[in-house]
Amino acid sequence: MGRYDLASSQVVERVEYLLALHPPEDHADQLASAHAHAPPLAALHAAPEGAGGTRAAAAAAAAPAFGGEALRMSYTLREARWRRGEPVVVGSLDREFELPWGPHGFLERFGAEQVNMIDCRDGKSVHWLTLAHFFAGYTKPWTRAKCPDTFRRMMLKLKDWPPNTDFRDKMPEYFDDLMEALPFPQYTHRDGVLNLARHFPPDCVPPDLGPKMYNGFGQKHAWRGMDPAVAKGGHTNLHCDVSDAVNVMASLADAELGSLSCQHGAVGGIFRWRGCAIWDIYRWQDTEAILQLLHAVARERDVEITSNPIHDQLFYLDDTLRKRLRDQYKVRGWRFVQRRGDAVFIPAGCPHQVRNLSSCVKVALDFVSPENAHRCVHLTDEFAKLPRGHHLSEDKLQVKTMLLHTMKHLTEALMPRRQPAEAEGAEGGEAGEGGEGAPLAPPPGASNGT
Repeated sequence: MGRYDLASSQVVERVEYLLALHPPEDHADQLASAHAHAPPLAALHAAPEGAGGTRAAAAAAAAPAFGGEALRMSYTLREARWRRGEPVVVGSLDREFELPWGPHGFLERFGAEQVNMIDCRDGKSVHWLTLAHFFAGYTKPWTRAKCPDTFRRMMLKLKDWPPNTDFRDKMPEYFDDLMEALPFPQYTHRDGVLNLARHFPPDCVPPDLGPKMYNGFGQKHAWRGMDPAVAKGGHTNLHCDVSDAVNVMASLADAELGSLSCQHGAVGGIFRWRGCAIWDIYRWQDTEAILQLLHAVARERDVEITSNPIHDQLFYLDDTLRKRLRDQYKVRGWRFVQRRGDAVFIPAGCPHQVRNLSSCVKVALDFVSPENAHRCVHLTDEFAKLPRGHHLSEDKLQVKTMLLHTMKHLTEALMPRRQPAEAEGAEGGEAGEGGEGAPLAPPPGASNGT
């Protein structure tokens, strides 16, 4: 076990000990009570891959998976799933928002701001348009900007906005609105007790963990999205993140809500849903098998791979390739729809991809949970081996520094507090029992090294 893997396990051990003494607020139960009036999310909302073609089969297969029941699961059950590296979905956050998250409010304040976007049809950067250009085509596809080379309308995606400014500084009211609505604040808040990023030293430049906005155009027609050169929908290719993340669908294009539905068969067995995005998430442990598939397909299709096809975000797994992944490599992921108000929690290192079936406004933020800190360290080391100049080669998370300072803070929190009389004895030059001269008592069950 490496130095930082050991530190990660010790962080989990100490956090559990502190939580046993001071249990955090069971926010999941609060959400269940607050949203008791909301209809439960259907089992198909989180159906595993290969669940079958009927609602009954999908419901039966989805029983052990995550989904709408996350609203009603206890803190312990939710924690167990998160520790297993499984994603979690919490719905109806839009009912908690106090502000409108549609395009109009952002247009009034930032419409003239020039932004960097990506054309999902070819993956190229688009840097000459404003936010107003993007939202003009948000609900009216016929007004979307055209590519200067091909004169076809672009399928734009705006990601990581604002890029160089803290979301809280640029839009403080929206930041507060999001923080109030997010579930599990012990993880998602910057000062959350289970967010290890809170311990980053103040004299260092902290990592930018967001929130950031991820807005994209939608495409409801069936398509084959393996090759980014022929992709026809607003999407994010298969990739993995170095930290944990939560992604919230804050708003959908109103003009599409009345007519858009996901047709059975068009998106891999997902039944009719209005206004959504399709997610595929795979276990961290299945990464190697997925890489084997991608390398095999790249050889078959003469696609050049220079480093890691997941980290390079080269591919989107379509229906055919997901079936091949299931049949040949025995790898099944979670496939589900994200609707307005749904928050998707993605564990660090889990390969995932998203396709928008509706134009939408999403907001996402990163955090570092004790359960997945070891994955963050592993990915940091893996990214460091990427070619120089790769967009992931820089250690932006600085998780090792974060872990060392987390251990420092937790150790101090677990040290027994001295009584006033003992403190006076220490000031007189004698370390009283339980004072600074006493050894640190390990958490219950921890090895004492004998």
